[in-house]
Amino acid sequence: MSKTILIVEDDPVVAALETHLLRREGYNVINARNGELAISIVRAANNKIDLILMDIDLGEGIDGTETARAILSD
Repeated sequence: MSKTILIVEDDPVVAALETHLLRREGYNVINARNGELAISIVRAANNKIDLILMDIDLGEGIDGTETARAILSD
């Protein structure tokens, strides 16, 4: 069974490259462009995400550190 990775990255070029490389290695990849969306995805996934790769500086909105705190507090 393939593992699922959530990539939280606001730069679409970086997100696309990381997604391509990870899928080529057999991982399922979900993308979130900001912290708020990442939190929603994690809550909806019901523990089906195995790893989160997150940028700390996510542009406008909450940053990666705040996002991680919110995810871990659930």
